[in-house]
Amino acid sequence: MFYEPSKGHGLPHDPSKAIVAPRPIGWISTLNRAGEINLAPYSFFNAFSTRPFIVWFSSEGAKDSATFAEETGEFVANLVSRDLAEKMNRTA
Repeated sequence: MFYEPSKGHGLPHDPSKAIVAPRPIGWISTLNRAGEINLAPYSFFNAFSTRPFIVWFSSEGAKDSATFAEETGEFVANLVSRDLAEKMNRTA
């Protein structure tokens, strides 16, 4: 199958989210300037560079995670270990 995003795909789910695999899952934790904490499940984050080490995440829309990270310039990517998998499933 040749997939050109601008022309659609006709599939029941967007294949662009499955093209890069395996994709890590985890929680993105952020803190805004007022000290409010946000913890949200994400599956669209990864390492971008090793020197310097850069981790990114992608947020669809202006959600708290992205807003808080932009405010402070910081976020933490918390990876999910096997013992936390069920808790991740409940929050996703």
